[in-house]
Amino acid sequence: MAACYEQHDWIILGGTVAGRLAAQQATRSGLRVALIEPLEPETRPWAELLVSQGAALAAGTIDWRSLQRQAQWHDRLWGDQRAALAASGVDCLVGDGLLMRHRNQWRVQLGDRLLAGRRCLLALPGRSTVPLWTEQAPVAAYTPDTIAQLAHRGVRPGERWLVTADSPMAIELAQVLRGLGAQVTLAAAGDRVLGGLPAAAAEWLQAELEAQAIEVILRAAPQQCKVLEGQTWIQVGDRAREVDCLLTDGNYQALLPKGFEQLCPRAIGIGDWPANDRLQLPLAPELYGCGALLGGHPIGAIAATEAQLIIRNSLQNPIQRPHCIRYEQQPWAVRGPLPLAVVGGGEGPELRSTALTLAAGRCQIQHDHQGQLQGALLLAAGAIEAISTVAALIARSGTIADLAHLPATESPAIDLLRRTAQQAWIADRSRP
Repeated sequence: MAACYEQHDWIILGGTVAGRLAAQQATRSGLRVALIEPLEPETRPWAELLVSQGAALAAGTIDWRSLQRQAQWHDRLWGDQRAALAASGVDCLVGDGLLMRHRNQWRVQLGDRLLAGRRCLLALPGRSTVPLWTEQAPVAAYTPDTIAQLAHRGVRPGERWLVTADSPMAIELAQVLRGLGAQVTLAAAGDRVLGGLPAAAAEWLQAELEAQAIEVILRAAPQQCKVLEGQTWIQVGDRAREVDCLLTDGNYQALLPKGFEQLCPRAIGIGDWPANDRLQLPLAPELYGCGALLGGHPIGAIAATEAQLIIRNSLQNPIQRPHCIRYEQQPWAVRGPLPLAVVGGGEGPELRSTALTLAAGRCQIQHDHQGQLQGALLLAAGAIEAISTVAALIARSGTIADLAHLPATESPAIDLLRRTAQQAWIADRSRP
């Protein structure tokens, strides 16, 4: 007797906020969805909670017990959200299902459940791994996924930490460690403190880190470590440094489902997967991906936008032009005592830039020859909230005049944006 598969419009292999948002949107559109999440989802609650403790760091201490209670509450909330999704009509399952392909269907076997769908979305969690060379010496190595282990030992004042600048989260945690009294060295493999940042933003961020007494080393990826006279030394650039602990967010890759190696052998070893305008992966028909699977910095808001656009495009006629994500319009930030927020920030002769430095912080605005906004960099208190205003203006083809006429508020970041735009607008009008 042939096995009977439960039919769905979408099979979503999740474990992320992006996967849940996609399932919610598809269900609201009248589609039947199966959401399968692994036992360990991508939440990183400890890393997020540590970064949010900026006020407590002024005293150089953190209430680890309070953090532990907050992390436990976060885990309960994650389970409650799954129950709410199930109540809305999403078929929610937990476990590592076996992914299969049969004719024009994607199939998943999970225990005694057999699921089938015409489309499959991989909204998978990602994980970072510590470098293999750390096995040569007993250095305590952490990633944002394992940072919860600090709750058992804390951060000792004067402890020497080496942090590799692989992601915004790594740089954010480096500032947390410095606030707790550790000696922090930040090593970046490239010529900028964080890949993907515009040159001006990278310079600002490096200056802010150095102002916090964080040593920044560029073009110097850690390579090997040795133990000499009971001390661990790690080679960074042209010199070795004595290190007690290592923090890295490198080699961040999606956790692939069981059975995927047999379905897509060409994909094994691929770090950043290629995708078309619909975020459809060319490895197999009706297979879509978002977030960790596509590479780049692990930024949850962008992954959520990708997932929702995938569902939106699936509801329209295939001959219609798809709704594409414009990554240059997606704001992102590096949190810290003085956060850095970025949207756009391209470089080229067709762009004009106006920069302003005040006591509140720094701002740079890019616009074209017609005055249309193309991007902004902002280093100031409240920058993360303020940059969303610029992103909204860019999305609707706003101009520097629109930004210059923002109403006055008590936010220093908004005031800095407005005054920079006024300076750019006046300079633009004075040009012949």
